[in-house]
Amino acid sequence: MKRLVISSIIILTLFACNKNTFNIDVEMTNANGKVVYLQKIIDNESVNVDSVLIKDNKAHFDVKKDDKNAYHIFIKGWRRALPFFADNEDVIIKGDFNNYNKINVTASETQELLNDFNSSFAQADDNAKKTLVLEIVENHPEKDLAPYVVYRYKWLFNLDELRDIMSYFNDAVTSYTAKLNEYISFLERTDVGQPYIDFTMNNVDGKEVSLSDLVGDNELLMIDFWAAWCPDCRVENPNVVAVYNDFKDKGFDVISVSLDTDKAAWTKAIADDKLSWKNHVSELKGWDCSAAKEYGVAWIPQNVLLDIDGNIVAKNLNGNDLRIFVENYLK
Repeated sequence: MKRLVISSIIILTLFACNKNTFNIDVEMTNANGKVVYLQKIIDNESVNVDSVLIKDNKAHFDVKKDDKNAYHIFIKGWRRALPFFADNEDVIIKGDFNNYNKINVTASETQELLNDFNSSFAQADDNAKKTLVLEIVENHPEKDLAPYVVYRYKWLFNLDELRDIMSYFNDAVTSYTAKLNEYISFLERTDVGQPYIDFTMNNVDGKEVSLSDLVGDNELLMIDFWAAWCPDCRVENPNVVAVYNDFKDKGFDVISVSLDTDKAAWTKAIADDKLSWKNHVSELKGWDCSAAKEYGVAWIPQNVLLDIDGNIVAKNLNGNDLRIFVENYLK
């Protein structure tokens, strides 16, 4: 009997060691009846690879091990997916659907590095945030974590800084190095002096509006990327309104591109903030807005200013800087 027990233990141990899957367990309050999607980055896009209905606040994924350790989960109603690093080890994700920023992920050593980074990052100012990102890059360039952190906080760095950072990843081709290279190419394509990139979206009435239909109508056309849910955008809106009102008869116009997902919230914000220019467009896809991607938009509010020929003459001017530029340009 003793030999039988020992043999059974050995067999079970060998089976466990040879198991070619790992577990992802989600415990999410206020999410019953919602579908949680498991995502991976494939060809620079977040792709749903599995989905589970949440019951009793729980969901379970059995995931085949592979050489890709970066995953996301997404539940409709979140503005962005929740990234984590599995390293082919079991993962536990706990939190409240309504409190995205407080969700806890217990997983691999890589994930623990990310958890520690997130804790420090949340308390840092912009200069300290850059330092924290660079420490991850310098100390862990071989991990997918480093290019992920750079990509997540790419707004901290200018184009030249990003090019320098990429030199750390010369020997690594990962999902996030690919996305960083794509982002850098967007920044290069939309740098000052480059011609505009056309896009077509529906306005609030559901009618298509193309940027190319507006280029050339005014001396200066501003593409304004914003959203009703964005506090900084709502703070900046009165300044944009004031500049528009003062210069609309002198050759200045605006087309606003919303990164909203809720049409009612979008149209209400237009009315509440008195955004009186004619052209307001959106795909209602949040950060998946195609024009935002093409223009390398990593935060909002952002803007791009075009001359009468459609060439980019300035970018990301806020507050009094926007007024000074428009006033001087239209003299």
